[in-house]
Amino acid sequence: MSTTELIVSSFRGAHVAALVSLFGTLMFVTFVAPVAMAEAPAEALRLRRYLLHLVLYSTLLALAIAAGWLTVETVLIAGADDIATTLQALPVVAWHTQFGQWLLLRCVLLLLLLPMLWLPILRTGRAAGAIAVTLAGAALAIQPLLGHAGAIGGNVGTMLIASEVMHLLAAGAWLGGLLPLFMTIGILPHNAAATVCRSFTPVGLSATVILAGTAVLQVTELMGGTPGLFGTGYGHLALLKLGLFIVLLALAALNRLALTNRLAGPTPDAAQRHMRWSIAIETILGLAVVVTAGFLATHAPGTHEQPVWPFVWRPSLAVFAEPDLRGEVIAALAAVGAAVVIAITGVIWRRARWPALALAVIIIAFAIPHLDLLFVEAYPTSFFVSPTEFAATAIVHGARVYAANCVVCHGADGHGDGPRAQSLPLHPADLTAEHLWAHSDGDMFWYLTHGFEAPDGGIAMPGFAGTLSSEARWDLIDYLRAHNAGESTRTTGKWSHPVPVPQFDAICPDGRDVDLDDLRGRVLRIVAPPDQATMPVLPDAPRVTTIILARKRSEATGPTTSGPAACVAREPETWSAFAILSGVSDEALAGAQILTDQNGWLRALWRPDEPGNWMDRAALASAVAGIVAHPIIADTGGHVHHHGP
Repeated sequence: MSTTELIVSSFRGAHVAALVSLFGTLMFVTFVAPVAMAEAPAEALRLRRYLLHLVLYSTLLALAIAAGWLTVETVLIAGADDIATTLQALPVVAWHTQFGQWLLLRCVLLLLLLPMLWLPILRTGRAAGAIAVTLAGAALAIQPLLGHAGAIGGNVGTMLIASEVMHLLAAGAWLGGLLPLFMTIGILPHNAAATVCRSFTPVGLSATVILAGTAVLQVTELMGGTPGLFGTGYGHLALLKLGLFIVLLALAALNRLALTNRLAGPTPDAAQRHMRWSIAIETILGLAVVVTAGFLATHAPGTHEQPVWPFVWRPSLAVFAEPDLRGEVIAALAAVGAAVVIAITGVIWRRARWPALALAVIIIAFAIPHLDLLFVEAYPTSFFVSPTEFAATAIVHGARVYAANCVVCHGADGHGDGPRAQSLPLHPADLTAEHLWAHSDGDMFWYLTHGFEAPDGGIAMPGFAGTLSSEARWDLIDYLRAHNAGESTRTTGKWSHPVPVPQFDAICPDGRDVDLDDLRGRVLRIVAPPDQATMPVLPDAPRVTTIILARKRSEATGPTTSGPAACVAREPETWSAFAILSGVSDEALAGAQILTDQNGWLRALWRPDEPGNWMDRAALASAVAGIVAHPIIADTGGHVHHHGP
């Protein structure tokens, strides 16, 4: 992290910490402390004064840091290198950028709150306090709009904003209430202190549940799931935040389950001292959590990084596709579940506690060795995602890379029968076999980069890190996927695995340049015309966008008159990419038509010599209707399934 990023993160973290303190203190004053203060009216007046001062200082500190944060961001946005330039750019950034506008709105809310601090809000009931809490909560809730969630947009951005608002308010109510709790326990008598601890428990429990639930969405959308959590800088910061959170939970449990009851016991002074030490540590850790969150907001999300997997194994559900092994894993999981039930029963039924716990441990000890089937060997690049997006140009370039580097061993068709195959210590893999789909793109990238060792220690396949660029290796992976899919189509008439439509650009009748993301949600009909010069008029079909492939760049200059909504693929390489995916030569692709579903997966291929003539509108509509009714849906883990019967 650069010095500039460090400064910005520090301002962001300190600003949020002040807002958390403000919101948490007001929540504490309004909803937690009143019952305890009623038990000790003599000490309540002094406590009210201290808490009101804490609210005031938190508000002023938040305003002061906001000014500093805006200044630092102005220096970055305007590229200012002196005070005069910064002052000149400051109003522009404040009034004409999303960051500045939201920060100014927050400052307005804080300024509206200031006059209320001179009112006796702690003596006028909860109504006035609720207004103050609302203003502070609104100011805190603006924070997601100043970070990654506010920049994403769309439904995902909206969900993230809502999630982060709940996350921040929960953190504010819990962590922001720790310092007031520390002050209260030091001022009120022991019985009243115990009362305030019990009153604070629902706040802490509710906040914990909300924090855990909202963190799941953030891990998924901003960190890239488990790989991003363990394999990116963003994820490492999140793990640090998680570790601090776990320690906070442990201290909170200690305070509530042990020390709170002792405040009303025979040694209340010692309990009070221990409780204050524990809450002081909690407060410091809470501040560290907020500061870490500030660094997270400045750091690029894990979804923008290639996750470097740090472990030699990774979880995998592939075993459930193996009938011989599936039963073993299911039995082991059932045994673990039974052990958990037995352990819980032992905890509840004290008479059988130790025998039950011992039995649970024995069952788990026997079950765990069978669960290693849920893990497979992993490499640092196992969760890398191809940057090519399976582009048509990448597939065609990968074919050339394969011909220049791989044919000699794997053969022209990829069956492992190249000229040098028999002389190698380990027979080359059949790249048209089913096993290719068991390997992630990241695993294949590792193999191509580092090669394979033979059982005797020799080199079975050399690594290409020194001879091929990373771009060429990714293109080669795209070709291997496309070629394998094409061989399946050639021999069985269908794609044996879900294959995405290659990415390409097209120009449509209205003159728009579109890519496949623009056409998401529609069925695509990819047509390789038998003769561009005498292209027959194609029948129209509802919910279908037709795209014509061009074999020459001169033919990819504009829309055709082949039928309604007929777009033209811009890159001639797109023709070759679809030929590879169809398992035929470029010449043999002429006359073929391919349908994709609305989620962008290749679904059906028709050639002129096959039944079900798609040049007939009724036959085409029937094929489209079947695809629309049963699209392929891919989950975030890369698995796919058909939706519908």
